[in-house]
Amino acid sequence: MENRKNQITTYFIGLISMFTYVNVNAQEEQDRTVNIYNNETEITAKGSITLKDGFYIPAGKTVRIYTTGLSFEKYVPVLNSVSVNQNYILTRTFKRPGIFTDTDIAAGGRNTSEVNQTVQYFDGLGRSLQAITIQGSPGFRDMVQPVVYDAFGREAVKYQSYAEVSNGGGYRADALTPGAGQASFFSGTTGIKATTKPFSVMVFEASPLNRVLEQGAPGDAWQPASSRTATTGRTVVSEYGTNLAEEPVKLWTVTSSGASSAANYATGRLYKTKIKDENWVSGNAGTVDEYKDFDDHVVLKRVWETDTKSLSTYYVYDDFGDLRYVLPPGVNENGSDTNSFMESDTVFKNFIYGYHYDDRRRLIEKQIPGKGWEYMVYNVLDQIVLSQDSVQRGSGKWNYSKYDAFARVVTTGLYTSSLARSAMQTEVSTDGITNILWESRPDAVGSDYTNVAFPRVSTEAQVISYYDNYSFVGNTFGAPTGEQMPADRTKTLLTGTKVNILGTTTMLLTVNYYDDESRVVQSKSQNHLNGTDVVENTYDFIGQLKASTRTHVGNGATTTIARRYDLDHMGRKLATWESINGAAEIALNRMYYNELGQLFKKSVHSADTTNFLQSGTYAYNEKGWTKTYSSPQFSYDLKYQDGTTPQFNGNIANQFWGSNTSYPNVFTYGYDHLNRLLSGTSTGTVMSELLTYDEIGNIVSLNRDGALGSYTYTGNKLNQVTGGLATGVYSYDANGNAKVDGRTGVTLTYNQLNLPAAVSKIGLTMAYTYDATGAKLRKTSNGATRDYAKGIEYDGANIDIIHNEEGLARRNGSVYSYEYNLTDHLGNVRLSFYKNPSAALEVLQQTNYYPFGKTLVAKDGPNKYLYNGKELQEELGQLDYGARFYDPVVGRWNVVDPLAEKGRRWSPYTYTFNNPIRFTDPDGMWPDGPGDEDDDGIPIGLQTGMAIGGAIRQGWNSLKTLVANAGDAVGINKTASGKKWQAVDQYSKESDSYNSVMVQVPREGAVKDALGHLGDGVNAVALYASLTKGTTNTLLAKTGKEASAASSMNKAISSLKQNISEHTQKLKEYKADPMKFDNKGTLKNAPEELRAKIIAGRVKHLEKEIQTFRENIEKIQNKKK
Repeated sequence: MENRKNQITTYFIGLISMFTYVNVNAQEEQDRTVNIYNNETEITAKGSITLKDGFYIPAGKTVRIYTTGLSFEKYVPVLNSVSVNQNYILTRTFKRPGIFTDTDIAAGGRNTSEVNQTVQYFDGLGRSLQAITIQGSPGFRDMVQPVVYDAFGREAVKYQSYAEVSNGGGYRADALTPGAGQASFFSGTTGIKATTKPFSVMVFEASPLNRVLEQGAPGDAWQPASSRTATTGRTVVSEYGTNLAEEPVKLWTVTSSGASSAANYATGRLYKTKIKDENWVSGNAGTVDEYKDFDDHVVLKRVWETDTKSLSTYYVYDDFGDLRYVLPPGVNENGSDTNSFMESDTVFKNFIYGYHYDDRRRLIEKQIPGKGWEYMVYNVLDQIVLSQDSVQRGSGKWNYSKYDAFARVVTTGLYTSSLARSAMQTEVSTDGITNILWESRPDAVGSDYTNVAFPRVSTEAQVISYYDNYSFVGNTFGAPTGEQMPADRTKTLLTGTKVNILGTTTMLLTVNYYDDESRVVQSKSQNHLNGTDVVENTYDFIGQLKASTRTHVGNGATTTIARRYDLDHMGRKLATWESINGAAEIALNRMYYNELGQLFKKSVHSADTTNFLQSGTYAYNEKGWTKTYSSPQFSYDLKYQDGTTPQFNGNIANQFWGSNTSYPNVFTYGYDHLNRLLSGTSTGTVMSELLTYDEIGNIVSLNRDGALGSYTYTGNKLNQVTGGLATGVYSYDANGNAKVDGRTGVTLTYNQLNLPAAVSKIGLTMAYTYDATGAKLRKTSNGATRDYAKGIEYDGANIDIIHNEEGLARRNGSVYSYEYNLTDHLGNVRLSFYKNPSAALEVLQQTNYYPFGKTLVAKDGPNKYLYNGKELQEELGQLDYGARFYDPVVGRWNVVDPLAEKGRRWSPYTYTFNNPIRFTDPDGMWPDGPGDEDDDGIPIGLQTGMAIGGAIRQGWNSLKTLVANAGDAVGINKTASGKKWQAVDQYSKESDSYNSVMVQVPREGAVKDALGHLGDGVNAVALYASLTKGTTNTLLAKTGKEASAASSMNKAISSLKQNISEHTQKLKEYKADPMKFDNKGTLKNAPEELRAKIIAGRVKHLEKEIQTFRENIEKIQNKKK
């Protein structure tokens, strides 16, 4: 095989070696000498190419030979000297086509641009002892990961990896020797925080359960100790037990119209886990109690604000184990302390989550507090066909989804019918008996879907997706050409989409073209400016994006944006180069890394590889948290455990800021035991915010610089703010969207995505235009128009700015001037600058922020992307996060959280868990930050909570995911330092499916970690990799290391097998002693005949679930074939 990507050599002493090969594409050298032709279609290098005497190209062959420009990439000869007296597996990843031999590598005939190597050593039991990435550090040192086990075979101490001068991957016997190996590395390596404790210690329970009692972390402060002090013993502590009489837990029972609690659980009937985080010292304050019944249902989560004040969230299940109600803290102790309710009660409508199921246990109705009931209708395949929210119900509108035979969503849009939900379910079920349930499309040119699945009439298609080939109707971009993969090899791939501009009949076409590795090499799309966007991507041999060129046509003018990326030998991004309309290339950035791979220096704007306009350095603490950024223009220093009031759990105690190492300004933060910000006051630049909250996280009062604002509510809906902040009354529509903003007095109307479509008040008329995926296309304000085209913005008819990962390029006639942003740890733009005509750095804008995001302008400027890197809507005084708008003046959202069910103990209008110094909200859907522990962990809502509003946008979360990374690169969707966006799967037992959820994860260094721009063809790589706003899907969108579909399937199978095992054991135990599971006394109090029926029903139910799990495994395995 000529193309070799991964070679895995396995040596167990006395055994034979084994080699595995797979295909992958080439890492480019700075300077290259070519002796012979090796069937290449291209020969490239960054600097120069030398063709030696004797080089020739055979007749009939066409080869393109060219240099690609300046580069920061450097390589060294490959070393290889593994310890053959150990059991080991050697893995080689080849990054260039051709034939490689062990002799080549052993003789140093290859360099790190051509091959990466890792070696893993094992003990006699097959356990990993040491993993080494040979020459894997930024400085080409070996990255060594030691592994040690305790007497029970547990990895009780997890050691951090370290870098050591490469010896070709040889086993490090002194890795953990005091004064050598890891200890030496962490005692004084440049750019690395010195520590004598570069490891995490777990303390296990002395029982066969192996439950963790304490979880430590690197650093002296986070090591387990016999007792906690002001500076030591700060671990996460877990305690296990059962419920006690002095800790009452209400026993809720579902009634015909609500639920009631007439008694508490008997002692010992619930499992209890108590969690104490690193800030905890004594007592209850700051702890979390979780209670589970014998069916492993969480029935109560209780967090302690003080030693005596608790905030409880109850989860109420029916006899089938389905979640029926969730009661947040506002209706429990220290709130209204409700013991019973009916669904018609005001307390239910304002505070309680409700769920209804049909006789097939499908969720058919649900209520988010303050939002009204939402409906779902299914076909006989249990696919959601229709969904409807409270606003749509008033106009007889439904969101519909149609599927093909492979359960892929092919069409979504609006359906008109005045039928009630039950009648609609009957109609859909009846229709499915006689009609085909899925859509198909002939292979003929110009074909469209057959329109045989329900609904067939009274529909408005808003997103149409085409798969497998390019013969679909309206494909004006045509079939693949050149090296693009032929149409007969694009089975399973998304080849085209049409997306409606809401409020019009216009559909915008996008067509994706792939290479033989199923990577998007070109995407062509129509834009709303009567033009097109063509994006062409270039990948290296192992699939890393190396270059992307976008040709944008809008309003009759053509603009070309070419970007390319320098990567080091491990895929870490070294630089981004950009050229607009053929102008000389500019290095937007140059990245430098410490030996752990953390970014420690970044320089921006260079026309060569030597001179930069600005540079700054980063530093981190023992746990990898961002500590400082230092530059002549802007600097900050974050204090955690070393702050005025030490914070060990990730909260920030102080923020110093200024320039260079001078910090004339200091923010000091105070928190309650729920990690909510109580105070943020600064000296130097004087700012102050003091806050109080209710039990569910609504702000009760906010004192800003001495001006006190008091908040009043109906449920979670803000009625009015009085006092120094604002005056005025709010009102809401049936979906909980603020129709009248009491602070500004504007009146808003919303589209079907709950995004503001029109805004008005005296002297102001605004309108927003979106496509059906929620992408903002245009804003019109009092006649002035601003258009948005995937990172390109128009002011009137002409381009104003083009976003990039370091700021933007602003048009000035026929040329562009680059403006750069310096941000803090939250992505807040603190300073903007450019290279003025005198070639000097000139500050354009400088902004400071109150804790909740209100600006204090030090120097005004043209940049509107400020707090969290989000665009300020000046007319509203709000920030556009994508899914909704945020008001930094009052510190709240004005629209219900689309993922409210992920954190049901919080008000759905709360911003970042009321901790805006630690968390951000990347897209307005869910906060993100270190230790995202506030997900309530009950998966029912994760699936159902996103099926409604997202139904018409199904298949587009991949676009959101990839746009988020591109936005991160251009400063629009900024992640925390060292993080990137990634869509990950979370399994829901209730829905028997995976939910795609967007999270921030550590960067891995590949250029995929910072996708070039919002228009990159990568945006279209897998538009259906996940469904909009988390709706269930089995595919996965990845922005770091690529994960195959097979990996997801294996994960699903593993999870299902685990479910089978658990349910089989539960069935066995239940048959042996049903009374053991009678937590609520249902069997005990039932007549004998009824008791027998209940037991039989429960047994049948468990057997059915086991059978369903097996069938699902079969389905997945069939798909794998």
